Amino acid sequence: MLSNFHYQSYQEFAALLDQLQANASSAQPDVAELRQVFEQAQQLFRQQILTKDTSSLAASAASRVRSYNTEIDKQLRLLGVDISFLQAARQAATLIARKAQICTRIQTLINYCNGLLEVSE
Repeated sequence: MLSNFHYQSYQEFAALLDQLQANASSAQPDVAELRQVFEQAQQLFRQQILTKDTSSLAASAASRVRSYNTEIDKQLRLLGVDISFLQAARQAATLIARKAQICTRIQTLINYCNGLLEVSE
């Protein structure tokens, strides 16, 4: 079971992911805002979530948290690359493909975050 402090951090992270998803799934995503919110989410994850001590959690919960955190970190790095590619895209077909990839990646992150929030219930 996650501590209240862990739970709040993941909820805050999930809220940033929801902001990202809303922007990315709009007809004309604001790439500058997308980048800004992405950087906030990445900073929150790396500074407040990855640094949390999981030793107070049950062994099975701590293992799940570490696994999810590893996957979230990987997906965040890939999302950063996807956003850079979106910024560089010039053709409509490329923009559509990059936007779809970003939405899929954000949804994966949301699913991981929801999985972690379920650990605490």
